[in-house]
Amino acid sequence: MNASVDRASAQNNRQATASRTSRPVRRGLKIRTKLLLLVSFLLVIPWMGYESVREMEKFLLEGQEQALELTTQGISSILGNRSDLFDPGVGVPELVGSSTGNPLKTLEEPLAIDAPAGVWAQAIGELSSFTGVGLYECGADYRPDLLAVRHAMALNADMLFAYFEIDDDRVVLRDPGLLSLDSNDQIRLTIQRGSGEVSRYLLTTQEPGRISVYLMKPNWREVVNGEALRDIVGTLEPGEGGYAVKIRIPREFLGTGARLKFEVVDVDDEASRAIRQIISTEPDPFRFEFGSVRLATPELAKLIQPLYVAEANITVWDAFFRVRAQVGSVFPPVREAFGRAPQKRSFLTQIEDRFLEFFEWILRSPQRGVKDMPVDSSREDRRLLSRVIAEGNSITERRRYGEAKLIVTASPIWAAGNMEGAVLVKQSANKLLSLQYRTLQRFTLLFLGVFIFLGIAILVFATRLTYRVGKLQRETEQAATPEGRLLKNRIRAGSRSSDELGSLTRSISALLQNLGQYTQYLEKLPDTLAHELHNPLNVVNSSLENLQYNHAELSEDKHLQRARNGVGRLRSIITSLTEAASLKEALTREQVQSETFDLALLVRNCVEGYQAAHPGYRIVPNFSEAPVLILGVPDRIAQMLDKLIDNAIQFGSENGLIIVNLRRDAEFIELSVLNDGPSLPDDIADRLFDPMVSSTKDARKTHLGLGLYIVRLVAESHRGTVRAENRRGSRGVEVTVALPVEIRRRG
Repeated sequence: MNASVDRASAQNNRQATASRTSRPVRRGLKIRTKLLLLVSFLLVIPWMGYESVREMEKFLLEGQEQALELTTQGISSILGNRSDLFDPGVGVPELVGSSTGNPLKTLEEPLAIDAPAGVWAQAIGELSSFTGVGLYECGADYRPDLLAVRHAMALNADMLFAYFEIDDDRVVLRDPGLLSLDSNDQIRLTIQRGSGEVSRYLLTTQEPGRISVYLMKPNWREVVNGEALRDIVGTLEPGEGGYAVKIRIPREFLGTGARLKFEVVDVDDEASRAIRQIISTEPDPFRFEFGSVRLATPELAKLIQPLYVAEANITVWDAFFRVRAQVGSVFPPVREAFGRAPQKRSFLTQIEDRFLEFFEWILRSPQRGVKDMPVDSSREDRRLLSRVIAEGNSITERRRYGEAKLIVTASPIWAAGNMEGAVLVKQSANKLLSLQYRTLQRFTLLFLGVFIFLGIAILVFATRLTYRVGKLQRETEQAATPEGRLLKNRIRAGSRSSDELGSLTRSISALLQNLGQYTQYLEKLPDTLAHELHNPLNVVNSSLENLQYNHAELSEDKHLQRARNGVGRLRSIITSLTEAASLKEALTREQVQSETFDLALLVRNCVEGYQAAHPGYRIVPNFSEAPVLILGVPDRIAQMLDKLIDNAIQFGSENGLIIVNLRRDAEFIELSVLNDGPSLPDDIADRLFDPMVSSTKDARKTHLGLGLYIVRLVAESHRGTVRAENRRGSRGVEVTVALPVEIRRRG
């Protein structure tokens, strides 16, 4: 605790001295901050890389546009001079959502509605799986163990056959006591006929067997009429883990070019009968929006199927703006395999995933543009087709829907000099931009790794450098006392380093050694001067005494008195210099001689002696006779009190009052000396306890300004402090010494 008090006191004195003697420190950044700021300039590299990638994007889009134009022109050339492909009498029902463009399977023999489900499955052929989001696609919340749908269709000359295999953990059939038709497991059928008319049919049943079919309003809750239809026939056959549904629809009922969409509705809770999930055979609702007239041509679909382009939609239109064939989707397929155990990811991989998520949030991945694809772009398509059919030239344009980018190109189809229609190709540019995005992502990851490495390296270097500089600063500050007295003449921190900081350390050590030698010379100078001056002063003093003895008439001579006063002042100066020079060493040696004594008794005895020595002043002790025990050196405390009284007399009023106070609290003992006289001058108030500071202007008085300096040295050697302030409400100065309360306990 004592050492910490000493260090705190020394630090305060050092700061006070620095504030008085040095110029104000200019505000600025530290070395570590400057180096880290320098590293931040490396951020210009990713900006330049980003601009380069943006330029690359322009070239890539132009290349994709040219490739799409060539594809469109190639398809129009293949379909040229094939008028038979655009015969208005050709058309078959088409399942909405068919991504391959293959025509439905043709059966030679019709399927009986009461035939077993296995017979239907074998006759119709391979079934397609649907999950509710898209063909072979599913969302994160999809549970195939709760609901899964497999479906296929076939046709013959008169009928369209639809077959479903549905895995359902809980089958909830219609409750005859409820009027609502949408509160049980059901199948919804939407038909868009060639004329554009849209009809909705709900297939439901109370028990396995025949299914009832009702014509519904668009909200699927209200029936158009209460009678079940007889044109559409279906049956429900229970199976292991679900059920199978067989549906037969007359082709005459559908008409030419009809489009169909099925939706499987699942209800699991028999109490609430709320719909849990709906799985649709329309995986791409944006692409196959009802409202456009379609007249599917199987041969046309076969011709354009090999020309399918990834993430592109190829549509062939006739001159009457009817869709004759359509292949592909501008939406990328999202596939997920069921039954695979999730792979364990390492900690670094998880960190990388989090960073990639943050990266996508900042730069926005082009894959996000999928959700901005338009629900229906038929209006823009019709506008473009109108220009192509009217002008007879190929046209290409770029479209942007939020973050979705589309390249659309259309080319006319000629046959025997007549325009039969046009081919329209739409391709998403987001896939190409995704490649650019991944390039930018890899570049950013690489740069970020380099940036983090350089940042950490420079941070470690800057920390090491600032640590060395700070250690050099601390050791340099500890090499001298606040008064300038050297404590050591060598800096050890970093003295063996070969860099510039090591050279600076060695230079400071050399400087301290020179200062140490010069300081030793100055410390010995007062003793040397005292020794050299005492002999001449003794000679001068003895000569003056002999002169006065031999010439009695000169005893009142003013010149002789001035000479003797001058000799006295010289002796006082020499005594003060030698006393101040040797005091610190003496105080250091005497610390082990500390003892517990009664400070009140010591001060009272000293005050009685001062009063006897200075009868012209009133020196009054103002404290009780109760003992005040303190640990210290009594002789040095008495010396300190001598200097305080001498200072109060020398700078007080003639024959004035001097009061000595002694107060004690829980932590400190305060010894104060008050006098009557002038106030402290403002120019020396902050330097009053420094050596060689005095406000006296009287040449007859010898005052080197060492008295209060000695008071400060004695107080600090006892781990105390000293202060001076003007008295409140009256003339004079109060000097207070605060000493810590330390009572030595006897064993």
